[in-house]
Amino acid sequence: MATKRTSSSERHAGWLSRLPRHTLAWTGLVLAGIAFLSINLISATALRSVKADFTKEGLYTISEGTRRALSQIEEPIDVRVYYSHKLGEAAPSFAKNFERVRTLLEQYRSISGNKLRVSYIDPEPFSDAEDRAVAAGLRGIRLNPEGDLGYFGMVGANSTDDEETIGFFAPERERFIEYDVTKLIYALANPKKPVIGLLSTLPLEGGLNPMMGMRGPPLPPQMVMQQIREVFEVKSLSKELDEIPEDIDVLMVVQPDGLSAKTAYAIDQFALKGGRILAFVDPVPETLQPPSPMSMGATPNFDEFGKLLKAWGIEFDAKQVAGDIEHARRVQFGGGVNNVVTDYVAWLSLGSSNLDQGDVLSAGIERLNLASTGFLNAAEGATTKLAPVVQTSSQATSIPTEKVSPMPDAVALLREYKPGGKPLVIAARISGEAKSAYPDGPPKEEKAEDKKSEDNESGNAADAGAGSSDNASESKEASAEHRTDGNINVLLVADTDLLSDQFWVDVREFLGQQIAIPNAHNSAFVVGALENLSGSDALLTLRGRGIVDRPFELVAEIRRDAERRYREKEQALTAKLKELQDQLAQLERVGEGETIILTDKEREAIERFRSEMLAVRRDLREVKRALREDIDRLDAWLKFANIGAVPLLLGVGATCWAVLRRRRRA
Repeated sequence: MATKRTSSSERHAGWLSRLPRHTLAWTGLVLAGIAFLSINLISATALRSVKADFTKEGLYTISEGTRRALSQIEEPIDVRVYYSHKLGEAAPSFAKNFERVRTLLEQYRSISGNKLRVSYIDPEPFSDAEDRAVAAGLRGIRLNPEGDLGYFGMVGANSTDDEETIGFFAPERERFIEYDVTKLIYALANPKKPVIGLLSTLPLEGGLNPMMGMRGPPLPPQMVMQQIREVFEVKSLSKELDEIPEDIDVLMVVQPDGLSAKTAYAIDQFALKGGRILAFVDPVPETLQPPSPMSMGATPNFDEFGKLLKAWGIEFDAKQVAGDIEHARRVQFGGGVNNVVTDYVAWLSLGSSNLDQGDVLSAGIERLNLASTGFLNAAEGATTKLAPVVQTSSQATSIPTEKVSPMPDAVALLREYKPGGKPLVIAARISGEAKSAYPDGPPKEEKAEDKKSEDNESGNAADAGAGSSDNASESKEASAEHRTDGNINVLLVADTDLLSDQFWVDVREFLGQQIAIPNAHNSAFVVGALENLSGSDALLTLRGRGIVDRPFELVAEIRRDAERRYREKEQALTAKLKELQDQLAQLERVGEGETIILTDKEREAIERFRSEMLAVRRDLREVKRALREDIDRLDAWLKFANIGAVPLLLGVGATCWAVLRRRRRA
């Protein structure tokens, strides 16, 4: 039997040896291709659920908060993604984003147990699909001169026909695609409109003008409140309340000036029981609180609310404001011959670089206009965590409130400005374990009726005893519900002027209607904060995802090094100019009624300083040229490595292999 097998193998080997070499080569290639395709098909089927994310920031890894939100979906949700393939052909960045959205939704569908039903539609021009996209509120961008539009948005609907849309997946929001999609799905799974409780001492919703009284027109509502009402149900709360209503999802506290102890206690308990709070405190509210002779220059009374801040682990000085020369707004003071236009360091215009780009609140925020804002610090020994959301530059400093209110001297503030060397926190998230500001329970307020109880007739003693018993039982009930600690979730902003129309929007009349033209993103920031706080835990913990395209770190380091050298030379030039001015001041000899007389030696000194100044300027130009030379040199090496290095290495390897083969044959 063994002899037969051996002879069969020999016959096959002999048959193969008689085949031409090119036939064997092509046969091997065909067999390798079949094996390659078979392995891919098997792995695609068997390893469909296996995924690996090798991106630096976990770009394609679903957050745990999103998983919890998807697992809680009770009824099916239909999601339609409208994407024009012509848009991806015109701009590859949209095609990349579409692939990410599709990958994300496939994972969402799997996590939700197929309760998320996804469909993809290509809205061709003048088609029914395009009509449905437009009717749903999707926005298109122009693709060609003929006016055809490209769409890239999402429409979701639940079983009760509620709809939510993402009008367009803008490339600028690529980092927040997971947040936007999760927010849409959460809104459909929880269609009830969130309720905002507004507790404010400022006339955000309009009302009587304290400067005009009953004779003048009432103050109009601020535009920010109109935009809040488009998304939320707003309930105005009394400034004297015993507890926060249970139906309040987010409590919005604005300038708690003169807050009573019982109202502060209600806020304290609301926070410790898991209630979410958006609070605005301002050392100098300039716009929404018109100054009166009694309040000009007065410090707000934050005694009771200050107890809450201390319990939350926050230090806030109501007698200091933040100044930042790097982000100062250019304003006009006075009028006529006293007109002054200068940079006012207490009025700030902050950009996207001043926001935490990892926080979802930074999305789409390019400018925040603030005025006489305070700043926040973490208290020593705080058990809570302070996470900055908005902060100044490192050139900021603190300014006493008496220098900005009631009559600031902007020129003097600019002249005396000294940078502090570190950024100041203007808005922050406060979270974690906190203690009650009232550990002994509700604050006791003495009532006038209690003083009269001693004068009551003895016949009312029984009734008084019964009333005392009732009060005691109520006190015990309140003590039983009293929370001494808990996890808090507060977003604290040290400014109220960002809520004023004056700082972020121009309101104009057009055909009998008010047209709002924003010039800053103040309202978007406030609405986004409320939206974030009113969402599920998934929305609260979901951070912005990183961008795939990262900068060249070596190029950035070269640029920073050259920038440092440039700044050193710039400082040297400034010093030389100052020295020249001092020398000129010493050289000038002006007598009463006489003209300036300069000797030849003094003229030579002036010329020498001018020559030195020109030399420094030439050095500055050389530094800039050297900057471009270093970057261009690196760019040339990178191009060579990407284009020429690989073919060159292949050519060298092939040459070496051919030489070795020839030597073996020899």
